[in-house]
Amino acid sequence: MSPDFRKKTATKGVTEEMFLKRVLSASLALLALTAITYAQQQQAPAEENQVSAQKGPHEGRRLGRMDGRHRGSAAMRELNLTEEQRQQQRAIMQRQLGATKAQREELFKLREKRFAGALTAEDEARVQALRLELRDSMQSIRTEMQSVLTAEQRAKLEELNTERKARRDEMREHRRDKREHREPMPQ
Repeated sequence: MSPDFRKKTATKGVTEEMFLKRVLSASLALLALTAITYAQQQQAPAEENQVSAQKGPHEGRRLGRMDGRHRGSAAMRELNLTEEQRQQQRAIMQRQLGATKAQREELFKLREKRFAGALTAEDEARVQALRLELRDSMQSIRTEMQSVLTAEQRAKLEELNTERKARRDEMREHRRDKREHREPMPQ
């Protein structure tokens, strides 16, 4: 990592460790949400047709696939969850999403304030507090969702997470090497 990059990140108060934790948290949240989305779409294809008839041609579509369906996360597919496990995880996510709705909405409003340039020091402190609350909530979701898995599935998930971390570290090293060997841009 270049000294300039470290200096910039240090002045912003963002450490590499915090960045990695945020990326991991976001990845796990996305993984859980994808699994829930996949399970819900398996249950109610008729509902989707009714909703799409009420909306315009592009509303309600999911990104990534033209037919509006997600394939689910690779990790969840590899764990071969039973239908009961999918339902339990879906219930966990919906309960947690409901429990954190107010915090997420408040954080969204504060983000809009930031973009408008009207964020105060008190607002920034509130943003940090909300992020901690949501991070704790995500950790409890992970713990609760893992409790639904069998010992074999937990071991497989740990293996998948280790592989993903190794690939991420390898890509980070590759980008770092690429940056270090890049010729300086002409001024």
